[in-house]
Amino acid sequence: MEIKERILEIVQKRESDLPTLPDVVDNLIRAASDENTTTEDLAKIISHDLGMTNKLIKLANSVYYAQRNKVDTIKRAISVIGFDEIIGIALGMEILSSVLDTSGLSLDMKALWIHGIGVATASKQLAKKTNPGITGKIFVPALLHDMGKVIFSVYFKREYNEVRQYALENRRPLYFSENILFKLDHAALSALLMTRWNFPASIILPCRFHHAPESAPIQYRHQALIINLADYLTQKAQMGHSGNPIPVTIKNAPKKIGINESAMIQIIESLKAKEPQIKEFFKITTAVR
Repeated sequence: MEIKERILEIVQKRESDLPTLPDVVDNLIRAASDENTTTEDLAKIISHDLGMTNKLIKLANSVYYAQRNKVDTIKRAISVIGFDEIIGIALGMEILSSVLDTSGLSLDMKALWIHGIGVATASKQLAKKTNPGITGKIFVPALLHDMGKVIFSVYFKREYNEVRQYALENRRPLYFSENILFKLDHAALSALLMTRWNFPASIILPCRFHHAPESAPIQYRHQALIINLADYLTQKAQMGHSGNPIPVTIKNAPKKIGINESAMIQIIESLKAKEPQIKEFFKITTAVR
């Protein structure tokens, strides 16, 4: 059986050993898909998981969100962090917690999560400058855009080491090397995994096309472009590590998004300045409950 077929079997087979998301995460995904979900609804879902509640309240009080007044309820934490963002962070925490202690991985999961936080941070900055209407929606797909790499690393350790070696020796991006050796890249795998878990299209499609944004459905093209460029800027800022041997973005990405060179440099410097806050964000969200 070819590697691609084995990968697809793991993701698509109902009785596979992929991590099963807790009920609270299933409920959060349903909440993310329902436009009628209120802050009260979301607070009620999260409050059923005390560990998650405590982490999110602690995160809302962190220097990353710079609140003057103490946050002491999950409802207030939602208003501070943001409705969509808190869903993405909760999802990311649960998914990451299932693999953080796995040994022998070709990718450093902690460095990958810090990279994801960096990309989410940069994506919000890019959205504010170029398309403010999507600022609240971009954080979640940006944070989770590399989820496919987690599956490659955990379930195909030896083969993914070969992919990384190929990328390093040939100075090629990781997604390119994955397609050469696996005939499937981490963006496509992320979308398959998110589909299995019933994520909404607003999260799936920007992730699916973050390395080929111009192939994205028009409704999600700008989000995919933003994640593509934010990924590049986060690598240039050396924030975490995505496994890529070289930072790469599509041709003329800044122009297509509507941003200039000086603004990009400003975002890189902002990410570097935010490193302590991003590392605190990482520490809180990955702490053992």
